[in-house]
Amino acid sequence: MADLTSHRLTALRAHLGALDAVLITAPYQLRAFCGAEVSAGTLLLTAQGSFLLLDPRYQEAVTAPAQIEIKPYANAQQRLQVLGSALEGARHIGVYAQALTLTEINTLSPGGEFSFVPMDGVLDELTSLLNQTEIGSLQRAEAVTRRALEAAFAALRPGISEREIRQVLLSVIERESEGPAFAPIVAFGARTALPHAHPSSATLQSGDLVTIDAGAVIDGLHADLTETRMFGATQGQDSPAQHLLSVVRGALDAARLATRAGVTAADIDEAARALVREAGLDAQTLRGIGHALGYQTHQPPILREHAQDRVQVGQVLALEPGIYLPGVGGVRLEEMVVVGEVGALPIAEWRVPALLEVGHES
Repeated sequence: MADLTSHRLTALRAHLGALDAVLITAPYQLRAFCGAEVSAGTLLLTAQGSFLLLDPRYQEAVTAPAQIEIKPYANAQQRLQVLGSALEGARHIGVYAQALTLTEINTLSPGGEFSFVPMDGVLDELTSLLNQTEIGSLQRAEAVTRRALEAAFAALRPGISEREIRQVLLSVIERESEGPAFAPIVAFGARTALPHAHPSSATLQSGDLVTIDAGAVIDGLHADLTETRMFGATQGQDSPAQHLLSVVRGALDAARLATRAGVTAADIDEAARALVREAGLDAQTLRGIGHALGYQTHQPPILREHAQDRVQVGQVLALEPGIYLPGVGGVRLEEMVVVGEVGALPIAEWRVPALLEVGHES
């Protein structure tokens, strides 16, 4: 997808007016900005050009945008020499502070030659704004994830363990995508009250709530979906669990209806939270109901109380309200939506003409 990242790279270079260079080392940002699918590398932008420093073993596997010059290095010492040459005369260097360690700072600038300037907000925003092809890849990742979830729910039977269901999930995700976006969550019964339960040897009983949270990766884009269902429940049966499912479903619908370009992350959170509060369950929910998706599973904007980040056209959000009752059980429902000017579409329904109808431009 190297040719699809040039718009993002151009936007990043616009910040060189206030900086002498921009240095990127986080693997997911390397993929977002230059299409490099590597576990290690360095993207350097200066007034003189754009350079991708790579271990030569990666060189044949990487196709970078035409405006990026690939500079191989044989070892760590040579990497520093190549960087030093490219940074000659530079002073102020923009970095992603969360990815730059103290060891790297001391190695790159042992005598304090460089001033490292955090630009996390800029990089987070640029990686969260997806073009149509990237949204299409994320749509495919969502479809794989949904097939994995359906396979997992179809495999439920009394006595099966959470770990066995995890294997069903992973078999679909690993067969149909680049792999899992994160370690899947599978929880039965009272363990559904744990928002991030690691699959255990716990076995399924009739009447249990079942929560499954998983995601697939395609073209570096991470999907994230959660379903909670009752196992073995009588159709139409009225129960506390059914009430929780109803409240959370209403909260998810409210969050989707509140989502459009320009609203704050807190506005979306409050739309969902109002229904949970009305049900008297606000103390049993988390202090946020979602996040943006893309080259990472969780990235800003984070949809939580008091967050003033404004969502934008081209972002894909995971909306995931939940209610958790310790010792009893919990319900979380999560869907992915594409932000438009006047609304949001579930990504499963996304297509370019439909997105244009809600104000998207490529």
